[in-house]
Amino acid sequence: MIYLPPRYPMKPSPFRLYLFPLIASLLITGCSKRVIPTLAEVEDYSKYKEPYYSGTTRLWEKELEECRKTGKSKAIILDHGENALALRINLIRSARKNIRIQTFDWAFDEVGKFLLWELVQANQDRGIQIEILVDHMFSDHDPRIISFLSSHCPGIEIKYFNPSANRLSPSLLEKLANATIDFHGYNSRLHNKIFVVDDLLAITGGRNISNRYFDQSIGMNYKDRDVLVILPEQGELRKLLDLYWQDVHSIPSIEMLEVSEFIEEMKVPLKLVRKDFCPYPTFDEIGKKSSNEQWISKTFLNHSCQVDSVKWIFDLPEKVTQAPVESSTVSIALTQAIDSARSEVVIQSPYFVLSEEAQKLFESTRSKDPEVRVLVSTNSLAATDNWPTYAAHYREKRIYLEDLGLIMWEFKPLPTDILDMMSYEKLLDRLPFPSETFKYGQSKFEIDKTLPPFRGSSPGNLSKNREEKRMNRHLKIPPYLSLHAKSMVVDGNLSYIGSYNLDPRSDYYNTEVGILIEDKKFSENLRKSILTDASPQNSYLIGSRKKKPILSALNKLFNLISEKIPFWDPWPIRAHTSYRLRQGKDPVSEEHPLFFKNWEDVGNFPGLNLWAKKQISTRIFKATGMFLKPLL
Repeated sequence: MIYLPPRYPMKPSPFRLYLFPLIASLLITGCSKRVIPTLAEVEDYSKYKEPYYSGTTRLWEKELEECRKTGKSKAIILDHGENALALRINLIRSARKNIRIQTFDWAFDEVGKFLLWELVQANQDRGIQIEILVDHMFSDHDPRIISFLSSHCPGIEIKYFNPSANRLSPSLLEKLANATIDFHGYNSRLHNKIFVVDDLLAITGGRNISNRYFDQSIGMNYKDRDVLVILPEQGELRKLLDLYWQDVHSIPSIEMLEVSEFIEEMKVPLKLVRKDFCPYPTFDEIGKKSSNEQWISKTFLNHSCQVDSVKWIFDLPEKVTQAPVESSTVSIALTQAIDSARSEVVIQSPYFVLSEEAQKLFESTRSKDPEVRVLVSTNSLAATDNWPTYAAHYREKRIYLEDLGLIMWEFKPLPTDILDMMSYEKLLDRLPFPSETFKYGQSKFEIDKTLPPFRGSSPGNLSKNREEKRMNRHLKIPPYLSLHAKSMVVDGNLSYIGSYNLDPRSDYYNTEVGILIEDKKFSENLRKSILTDASPQNSYLIGSRKKKPILSALNKLFNLISEKIPFWDPWPIRAHTSYRLRQGKDPVSEEHPLFFKNWEDVGNFPGLNLWAKKQISTRIFKATGMFLKPLL
């Protein structure tokens, strides 16, 4: 007989009591979808009528008449993204005859479709003739809208430059087939950015068409620059526009396969209304300002500058069939400008990777006169949108600083002056577009804890306040800036603004356009704008690491050996680093005895932790990917 002890009721342990509810809640949380509030669509469209769509034609006629009388052009620098959008809207509404546009990228996001709607209104209400030429590489256009514009809007013509398989949205296979058959031709792109109204009002610079170029994106926005020129006569501008419009690579939208299929199958809508282009009220304020004479005068015309001379420089469209080219019209013109320097060259380029020819140019400039100061403003890794190009820049930084003697600044994603640079506060509070909800919590960098306190910060926990107050409260990510301006000032008198980056792609492959302006006052204004970006509050200074006996010499030796290995650079430790100015200290130069006391070494990739994907990718590409340098 087996004796069994009596059974007593077992007390449930606290662990068992809480384990099941905890697991259940985790499962429910994991399966549930986060609900993020988004912008509501407009309900009443009746307010979008005249005088909403009226421009300021009288103001522009007055400016043009003055230019005709003097025979000289006027120029206005456009640094602020949202203002640059408002000006484009104003010019569309003020047009009397025609609008001609060339751009590398025209996104079908909220800004892209808003601008399209304004162009449709100008065409249908006032009979304005419109030409749009857009490069095809990153175009992902709605065939429904393009078909409507192609078949139901006489006077609106759209062409695509160098398209793949004559499709609006070619498949990956079609893109690969194109690249395989004609690698160089596929990689050669129309990089021009030009916006011309009535033949004599022209904007050129670095801006494409999308939310990011006009301060309308929660997350990354481009710190870009355009110039508006008011011309007494067309000159070379008509030649530039006609050459590209009539080129064999410019394919009418009606010949794109999806568009022709839509038209043949009668899928084209008979009518599209404002709701199809801009269903959100985001641009209401911009729309009102764009028709306000007082605001246009105060924001733009009061800052215009009559200039001594204006010269358009542009590559010929044949560059795409000849690529890679040894030199092009724009690169030759800029080379001559730099070569003419006698005291200073100030350069701003989002991507700074010098070809062998460009390195020889700066070597020559330094050897002719070591006193010529060359300052470069470009992106930090945390700010850039193109880490492979930054990786090449990072690899060659020693050459730029030591061999070429360049002074280098790298732009911060959250510069101290961001409130002056963009519509920052709007983006902190704005509800996201439905297309932006995927960004929730995707912060790309660490917020600098030395930034000054931002609006409404309580004294209790400044570090936490700095982070929270710079986040969009709905998406929990900071709006930030990535430098995209392409500009140059030589000897305080000659200026360039355009589409040309200082990288091999602009040299060898892409067509580029820009304007050379000779004028002291205009150049002073442009120089001031660049140097504001390239200043301690907005950028990191790049300099040599603090010297350590024996170790520094060995590190430099390994760097030099590693540099000589073709297409491979295994040595990981750079002799240079990024510096942030300490609070309350003077920005002394690297030669000054107080340099290392006044400046803090923040490493090669400030704002990115050691395991950040961007940093790891950059280091790997720097070591192994330099055979791709000609394509960057």
